[in-house]
Amino acid sequence: MKFAQLEIFTTVELAWMRDPTRRRNYSPATEAFRREHKVRRAFGKALGHAARLRRDSPGARTPDGKVMWIEAARALFRDANTSRAQADAAYERDRRRAAGDLFDWSRFINRWRYKYGIACS
Repeated sequence: MKFAQLEIFTTVELAWMRDPTRRRNYSPATEAFRREHKVRRAFGKALGHAARLRRDSPGARTPDGKVMWIEAARALFRDANTSRAQADAAYERDRRRAAGDLFDWSRFINRWRYKYGIACS
């Protein structure tokens, strides 16, 4: 019965007492941030809870007791770091360097247009 004393007030009186606009340091921007943050925090907590449920479920482990998603990530990392993958990346980098194609001008120009397009038009 932590809030037993609050029962002596009506709902309207409690709402008036808890009105955030009456605070000394009230700011509409802060209030908007608090509302958005409350939603994001609830979403993040739900994601974390779902991840824990998945991680701790019996089907999330390999027969030898290792966590499956960690083993899958390790396998992907091993595959990405094989000598063949590194050789392919080096070949592609050398090919682009020889073609003078290391800098992606289209991305740069599009970003410049988006950033300064309104000011120029």
